[in-house]
Order: sequence, then C-alpha cells, then structure tokens
Amino acid sequence: MAEKIYIVVFLFLYFIIVFIYPTIRVKRKTGIIAYVFSNTDSLQDYIRKVLTLINFLVFFMVLVNLFDLVYQYLIPVNWLEISIIKYTGFILIHIALLWIVIAQVQMGNSWRVGIDLSTKTELKTKGLFSVSRNPVFLGMLITLTGIFLILPNAISLLVLVTTTLIFQVQVRLEEEYLVKKHGKSYVDYCKKVGRWF
Repeated sequence: MAEKIYIVVFLFLYFIIVFIYPTIRVKRKTGIIAYVFSNTDSLQDYIRKVLTLINFLVFFMVLVNLFDLVYQYLIPVNWLEISIIKYTGFILIHIALLWIVIAQVQMGNSWRVGIDLSTKTELKTKGLFSVSRNPVFLGMLITLTGIFLILPNAISLLVLVTTTLIFQVQVRLEEEYLVKKHGKSYVDYCKKVGRWF
C-alpha cells in the first residue's frame, strides 16, 4: 500500500515541480504567462486538449490503483508485474524528474508550454540541449515509461503510446516555428543534435 500512496504523492509533486512552479517562475521574472494555448480549433489547441485528457487519465489510474478490486478493470498486464520491473519504473520516474528540472533550469525564461508566437525566446543549445533538442519532452516520455512499468495496464500503455504520438507532432510544430524564428542557427543546431538524443 505504501508504494501505491507514494506514486500518487509523487505525481502530485511532479505536476507542481514540472508545470506549476516553472510557470510561476517565468511569470515573476518576465511577466509572460508560459502557457500559450487558447481556446481555438487549431492543431496546437487540439494537442493541449488531448494532453489535458492524458493528464487526467494518469491521475485517475494512480488513484484507482489504491483500490485492488477497481484496478482490475484497467486490464493489468499481469506478466509484467515483477518487482525488478516495478523498481526499474521507480528509478526511471525519479531520473526523469531530475532530468526535466535540469532542462527547465537551463531553459530559464525561454520555458513555454505551447508555441509562443508573440515572444522570440533565446535558442538554447548548451547543457542537456547539447544532447537532445527536446529534453523536457524526452523526460516526460521516460516518466510515462516508468509509470507503465510500475502500473502495467491498458490505460498506462494507451497513455504512453498516445503521448509519444502527440509529442512527435508537437516537436515538429515547434521545429517549424524555431526555423522561422532562428533561421540558420537552428538549422545548424538540428544537424548537430538529434530530436530526442
């Protein structure tokens, strides 16, 4: 039961550390709201809506995990419920959180959720950005992989696969924007550093 409670607490803290705190930090330092989505019919806003649903599913899943009888309805993958796999998942989610925090610190005031068309942010190429063009997204995918290993079921698999596909679209939208904003310097950066690693 302790592990079940831990994963709930971890995810609430994760959400605060990864989304809420950086948003407050950027707002205080720049006056800019880091969430740049609106309520339109654009692809960018559609992605936001899907990711909001995915966040809900993750929290729903870890809360349902507290109740064994209900958890069975999430269609667990029983043959993956092995201690070493579960602990590998716990290691991954902690490494991923640290990775994301470092990447966000290195982004500084350039951190955004969505594409900020109104502000030209600085192109980051140092630190974790020298090994991955999208270290925050990569960290989030590692987090969801860890969650799948901790709670292998149909919902966690659906969340991992769907988020992977959505992130593939999102990073390509961001790349198009960054080419327009930074031109040759971004193109040269893409030649040196991979999209994921």
